[in-house]
Amino acid sequence: MNDLGLHLFLFLVSGTVIVAISCMFAEPEDKDALRAFPRRWIRFFVGCAIVVAIMLLLESTVASIGS
Repeated sequence: MNDLGLHLFLFLVSGTVIVAISCMFAEPEDKDALRAFPRRWIRFFVGCAIVVAIMLLLESTVASIGS
């Protein structure tokens, strides 16, 4: 975890690109896609944060049982 800030920044950039492209493909009009982008962006990163929290919880509980 030497470059945690850099990795978080790169994840933020790549996640933003993923959400932007999915908005453009999902919505037929650009105005609708731009309106939907903030909601989709927040959902994506909240979902990622939930997955990280679950993984850390399982790591601290299940991994400690095995060792």
